[in-house]
Amino acid sequence: MKYSDVSPPPVPTPAEQRDALAKGLGRARLWAEQGGLTETALREACLQDLRYDRMCEDLRGDWLWEIINAAGFRNAIRVPLLHALHDLSDLSDLSDPENARQLCKLAQHYAASGDTTFRDLLYQIVTQKPLAAADYDFLGESELLTLEGERGFLCAAKSRGAQLDKFDWDWPEESFLREAGELIGETRIRELLSSTSDLDLNRFFKSWQQQLREKAERKQQKRRHHKKQQAQQTEGTSVEMVLEAARGETHCSWFRSWGMQADLIELNVVLGALKSSEEPAVLLNLIKVFSNRTLPEFDSRLIDLCQYPHPELQRRAWVALANLSHSEIREFANRQLNENQPVCLFSLFIRNYQAGDENRLLAALTLPDDDWEKHSVHRSAKRKSDGRPLTAGDGHLPVHSL
Repeated sequence: MKYSDVSPPPVPTPAEQRDALAKGLGRARLWAEQGGLTETALREACLQDLRYDRMCEDLRGDWLWEIINAAGFRNAIRVPLLHALHDLSDLSDLSDPENARQLCKLAQHYAASGDTTFRDLLYQIVTQKPLAAADYDFLGESELLTLEGERGFLCAAKSRGAQLDKFDWDWPEESFLREAGELIGETRIRELLSSTSDLDLNRFFKSWQQQLREKAERKQQKRRHHKKQQAQQTEGTSVEMVLEAARGETHCSWFRSWGMQADLIELNVVLGALKSSEEPAVLLNLIKVFSNRTLPEFDSRLIDLCQYPHPELQRRAWVALANLSHSEIREFANRQLNENQPVCLFSLFIRNYQAGDENRLLAALTLPDDDWEKHSVHRSAKRKSDGRPLTAGDGHLPVHSL
């Protein structure tokens, strides 16, 4: 069987060079290193965004910069790029704003290499915001942030603040702040904006704070609406209906919200059914009632369920038990600490803690490798150090993760 030779030709034609640069093929880099790539083809690729599918392919600025250096054309291509950027900063007509995005990325690389002319043009583009590309008023911001850090942020924020005198806050401001936050940190952004007397920066800062307040209010409204919906769903549901559902339904996820609304008599009825039932599926449903509601009284059946050979039922039993304070729970926790050290053990000490326990707990403490578990440990520790009440959910961690 014969195979076609698809290796790149050692001396590519202009059409082959353009095709490779338009498709982002590795052979373009290879030709650049071997001296087979012409300045004309590379200059065209730098001045025009040749990507076929711009929704799927990233900008080519970083890749083109590597090829420019590999081919040794940094000085040769510099002037055409400067002219194109100067036209952009002069608010000239933009037939294709994506070309401008690519130019800004290349300008960032030139500026990072010490070319101050490109840096000054980026500042000019961000400050003037070409009107011919109204939907691209973010041109140069990302590059200036990466290049100049705080100074670049203040320049872009001042420019956006000036726009907010005529236009409302929208997604470009959100996107700009998100990127700036990842680069220099939200705390530092607050410090920079709150300590300035510049009118435009003040306008940007006040608009941002207003957006945060409105977002928090919407979140609160959503939470209140959700609670109202839960209350409406469980309102009028009798304890008899709960017991019937526990025997028939598969998940009964609504039991948690029902338990939060139930009165003491109804909770005692569910607890009685929990004591007498032997079916794991029924037990699992019934104990969900006490996911976020303290049991009316302690019952040793919960300790038995914490050792039940059913992982999910066992886990929910620990959740319910951790909501209670009782001498038998403390004794059980101490036995488990000395013997088995199972998952969720430390949750039992949250409401059954005594002075001096910290030494024993710390002796068994090792930080986990998993980042999520580390976060959970630190969150629990912070809430306890802040003096805020801990819920059972804060302590649902394996002993090795504490």
